[in-house]
Amino acid sequence: MKKKLFTLLIAFMAIVTVTIAQETFKPEWKSLNKHEATPEWFADAKLGVYFHWGVYNVPANGNEWYGRFMYEKDRVKRWGKDIYDYHTKTYGRDVHYHDFVPQWKAEKFDAKRWVDMFENMGAKFIGTIAEHHDGFSLWESEVNPWNSFDKGPGIDVVKQIGAEVKKRDLKFMTTFHHGFHMHFYPKEENSFLRPLSMHAATYKNCEVPQDDKYRILYGNTTYKEECDIWLGKLNEVIDAHCPDYIWMDFAQGYISEDYRQQFLANYFNKAKELNKDVVVNTKGTFFPTDLAVVNLERATVEDIAPEVWVTDFQLGSSWGYNKDKRTALDPKKAIRIFAEVISKNGVMILAAAPMAEGIIPEEQAVAMEGIGAWLKLYGEAVYNTRPFVEFGQGPTKLTRNPEDEWNDYGAIKAGLYNLNAKDVRYTTKDNAVYAIQLGWLGSKQDITLSAFANKAKDMKVKSVKVLGSKERIKWSRTDKGLKVTSPNKMPAEGDAAIVYKITLK
Repeated sequence: MKKKLFTLLIAFMAIVTVTIAQETFKPEWKSLNKHEATPEWFADAKLGVYFHWGVYNVPANGNEWYGRFMYEKDRVKRWGKDIYDYHTKTYGRDVHYHDFVPQWKAEKFDAKRWVDMFENMGAKFIGTIAEHHDGFSLWESEVNPWNSFDKGPGIDVVKQIGAEVKKRDLKFMTTFHHGFHMHFYPKEENSFLRPLSMHAATYKNCEVPQDDKYRILYGNTTYKEECDIWLGKLNEVIDAHCPDYIWMDFAQGYISEDYRQQFLANYFNKAKELNKDVVVNTKGTFFPTDLAVVNLERATVEDIAPEVWVTDFQLGSSWGYNKDKRTALDPKKAIRIFAEVISKNGVMILAAAPMAEGIIPEEQAVAMEGIGAWLKLYGEAVYNTRPFVEFGQGPTKLTRNPEDEWNDYGAIKAGLYNLNAKDVRYTTKDNAVYAIQLGWLGSKQDITLSAFANKAKDMKVKSVKVLGSKERIKWSRTDKGLKVTSPNKMPAEGDAAIVYKITLK
């Protein structure tokens, strides 16, 4: 009898297991919220990279919003204000955005070379922009005739980058900015019904082409068509590639809620079918934070966040390549901001800005090399770590800039580029605490780690060393914390940051 009951119990458990395995996500919030927002791989990875590359790289002036600003004659805001006049003087008013498409050749694009560069920088997830606001897709698409395989360079960029990333022990991401497409190009006043947007532009004599053959590119579609196309594009990439991370830019909230729910159900179910732990983010409130990671643009948060969040920064002077402003992110400052982000439970993404022909500008390559050089030596204090009991200390004040027009999609920004050797950020892993000093104060300089007089006051310290240094480090406990003395010689790459490894008993 007992044997029979045991057999029935095993059979019942098997049925339950199969039922759970077969359970699918439904396009409704109650079901979708069962998705885990942050898989372990994402919390461990810390650093990712992708790039803005598209038709806007042909004029390479201003920024990646060129396709909008070239039609916005009376733009009031400073950002992009000069593009209309630049386009008029350089190309004339008879040249339209679609005329740049055949000029985008991408003749020097090499997916392997790009992914090599990103991997050497230390990124653990790597990807490509899939589509910006301009409505031009970077994969072979049936939904959108305006794509990089059928027009322009004749390349399925998503496929080529994805294939290279998947050859390695890395995660693949794609970024979608197309929720704003319906508002991106200026419209004839009252000609298209759309959800209200503070970022819309309407004119009585709109210069955007109205010819039917361009209607999908320029968003001269009904609201339902726009939602259908939005979802159709995502489904194509999910079915063909199922990226580990689908990054979402602002304005996805303009898409009807039922379409947003259907996208998530399709994505999560495809991932479940492939046994993948996937990530999606929300920039604003278009997805619940139960299922999506919060994204902040070029920003940090006030203190250690209870959930993992993500932020993104430009490697170049803007998200898209600007031939008239050849600057790049200082790698030392990038490392310091990176330490700030991960100390508060964040993940950082860097965005490259390649040239139209397929070359990543030298100054951006140099920046990536600098970041990679530091991470090769001190990645122990970064990868697979978690925040300590306190995020850190130091005099640099990080605040919100009230004049930032993108505050709805950012947070604390002012002061980030001023982090210096008097600032410290903590991470921890196993029985080690890493105190990352954001620069080199000099030889034999004392600093007191105040966390060890506060939330870490009861922790017993076994030893202290500086990563990359063979010198014996002087340390002592005081009523103000853990006092440590820098080595006589600066460790390699230490002008960006040095790391005290504190081993606990």
